[in-house]
Order: sequence, then C-alpha cells, then structure tokens
Amino acid sequence: MTSIDFLEKAYEILNDQNYRITFSPAQRKNLMMYCNEHFIGGLFEEEICFVHTDAGSVMLNNPEPIYRGYSKNAQHKMLAVPLEVAKDMLCATYKEKFDWNTFVYDITYTSKGAAVLEDFYDKHIVFLKFCHEKKLLKEYPLDKNDRIIRMVYYNQNLTEKGIAIFSHLVRKFLVFYDSDGKVDLQKMLIKWFTALEKKHIA
Repeated sequence: MTSIDFLEKAYEILNDQNYRITFSPAQRKNLMMYCNEHFIGGLFEEEICFVHTDAGSVMLNNPEPIYRGYSKNAQHKMLAVPLEVAKDMLCATYKEKFDWNTFVYDITYTSKGAAVLEDFYDKHIVFLKFCHEKKLLKEYPLDKNDRIIRMVYYNQNLTEKGIAIFSHLVRKFLVFYDSDGKVDLQKMLIKWFTALEKKHIA
C-alpha cells in the first residue's frame, strides 16, 4: 500500500513543466506512474520504481531488477529508487525510453520521386558530413565509398548537442535552394550552425 504522504512527496519531487506526472490504481492500493502520458514506473509499498533502463541501472550500480505491476499477471521489470535520486532517475529513464526514440528526420521523405532524391543526394552527403564534424551525430554517416548509411534519424542517433540543434539545421538545409550554384552550401551550413549554436547551446 502507498500512503498519501508518500504519494505527495513523490509528486512534489518528480512533477514539473517538462515532466507531467500522473498515476493510476494498481493492486494492493499501489499506483502506476506515467510521465507525459507515457508509462514510466509506479509507487509500491512506499517505494518509487522506474521501468528498467540501461542508464538507470548504471546510475544505481547495476542492482537486481524487481517486478511490479497492476496485478500478479501484469508485471514489469523495474528498478527501485531512493527518493533523493528519483528526479535524476526520471530524467535518465525518460530520455532512454522516449526522447531517444523521437523521430527527427527521414531523408527519403524530402522527395516524392527517386530522380529528385538522386539530385539532392550529394547535398545530403555534404550536410551529414558537416553534422558529424560538428559533433551532432554519434556515428559517421557514410560508408567507405561515401554512400549514406542511414536514411532515417532519431534522437538516439544524435549527441546531446545534436538533439538541441540538428532538427533546426535540417529545416534550414531543406529550404536552401541554389539552382545556379552561386551560394556555397558549406558556407551556409557554417552560418546556420553558428547562429543555432549561439541560440540553443549558449
């Protein structure tokens, strides 16, 4: 059973403008917990539990996971967390479970026709190389023959800096058009990146 006092303490620690916390009833008067409408854990017998993640496990020095849930037949692999680290665990868990899986960009969606995509392919190579040089992408985006490896990008493919900047840089890149080749794409990327870095990283 989770007491009202413990519920209020947990809610006060976890809820803020970026992480909206809600609860639903579970067995034995415990509570399942949601963050921004995503299932993320629960309150069980005066204990905060978060769904198991690699990041959360590392934070707690790789403890044995426990199983909690709505009922005996609906159990989830979880990590029990002390109140003093609950906020940090919420951030780490949410990032791994949800932020990292957020869709960012699909190169193939830039064109309805393969021929147009082929024309734009070389510009994407320049763009992706630039993003890796500026440490926005975790992995080098091209193979040994300079062919694009990944066509779809999610937050998990980006660095922390990339999460802040990449989607903004993509939008500027996509509206950039110079049919006569009078404006150098590399110079424009530097200009856009410098402005975005000042705005979103400073």
